[in-house]
Amino acid sequence: MNPSERINQIDQALGAIQTGWPFLLAEINERIDSLTQSLIAQDNEQTRGRIKALRDLKELPETLKQERESISAGLAE
Repeated sequence: MNPSERINQIDQALGAIQTGWPFLLAEINERIDSLTQSLIAQDNEQTRGRIKALRDLKELPETLKQERESISAGLAE
């Protein structure tokens, strides 16, 4: 995939995410909170991994924006 195609793909993904993001973010936050309480009660590596995965998902829009900016900067040079 060339850089322009990737930028287009990121833009499409961000557009799709934008519509439902507030609802999805609320669900992600609720699950993180629940898993965090579970982790406090009983230290478990699997639960810790699930929390990390949810946090990564929560940061996805920002990660995609940063990737797009990085690719765009590379194309401008």
